[in-house]
Amino acid sequence: MKSLILFGGTFDPPHAEHVAMAKAAVEEKKPDKIIIMPTATPPHKKTFHAATAKDRLEMCRLAFGDIRGCEVSPLEINAGGKSYSYITVGKLAEKYVGYKIYFLMGTDMLSSFHKWKNPEEILRFCVPLLCVRKGEGETAEETLNGFEEKFSVRPEALSFQGGEASSTECKLRILLGLDADGLLPESVAKYVVENGVYPSDEYFSYIRTHLKEKRIVHTLGVMLAAKKYAKQANADENAALTAALLHDAAKYEDPADYPDFKAPAGVPEPVMHQYLGAYIAEKVLGVKDEDILNAIRYHTSGRKGMSLLEKIILTADKLERGRTFDGVEELRKIASEDFEKGFKEVLYRTSYKYIEKSGKSVYSLTKEALEDYVKEK
Repeated sequence: MKSLILFGGTFDPPHAEHVAMAKAAVEEKKPDKIIIMPTATPPHKKTFHAATAKDRLEMCRLAFGDIRGCEVSPLEINAGGKSYSYITVGKLAEKYVGYKIYFLMGTDMLSSFHKWKNPEEILRFCVPLLCVRKGEGETAEETLNGFEEKFSVRPEALSFQGGEASSTECKLRILLGLDADGLLPESVAKYVVENGVYPSDEYFSYIRTHLKEKRIVHTLGVMLAAKKYAKQANADENAALTAALLHDAAKYEDPADYPDFKAPAGVPEPVMHQYLGAYIAEKVLGVKDEDILNAIRYHTSGRKGMSLLEKIILTADKLERGRTFDGVEELRKIASEDFEKGFKEVLYRTSYKYIEKSGKSVYSLTKEALEDYVKEK
């Protein structure tokens, strides 16, 4: 029986692990064809600093072009609008009559398959093919069992395990001016640079010119953590990314250089940058969203009555992957399982207990934020 593999995604940009997944699938399943399908507009997300459809198609051709039987299809992009997999696999089934169609996907896609539009319709035409990547949390067996319980169909799985990688990190590294060597295929990296696929905007330009490299690396970590927690908590991922990008904008700035800036009374020196950062975001960079500004303004101290976005930025700042303090792994685990509980633990252990143990006075806003929670301790 002839077979083909469908591998769809935003591919913004396609990274080295995408290519490794596709090659492993071809090696293990030996299909007659593998179709790489960049989406038009993903139905489940609004992409942050998206590349054009033309650039994504060309990057896919460069990334996957040397794989046997590979075709990069413009089907969804040419159709325009939101891309729905049930329509795509239906069209492929019509064109490739008698073929067994595998739908290659990672753990996160397979685990959220029940949220897709018309998932049962997709299963009429194809067999999900799982490729687990390191750092995704679930084992292949857990993912397959969960899927089978929901749909009474057991997907197939590759023996290959991919490494940790994300298009978001690749893109953010480029925008932040950090090294992305090894994360992208060489041909894709060259294309990105030569064609200015991800031009820096005013926000990124400010961070690149006002922060030291070590602080930019920290900012990248906060952005990735904020995106993760925003997705987990059903919050606006783009707002979380923007607030995380600018949260330390004033880390090396002197308030005296901003004569119109007025700080509240009694602000400890380590906390001052949150207030000045919000000022710079609004007055210098033109940020208008009050929730984003407040997320910057209170990301160190916290405050009573914090919004979800404020909680996300405070938590991401404390738990980003570069943090190595005692107990951080436990806190990450708690936050991954229950974000609200994780936020409270972070606020208590890092913004209150750590300061208290150092012998320094705890800032009034932090005390207010913990007023009810500390009683439980």
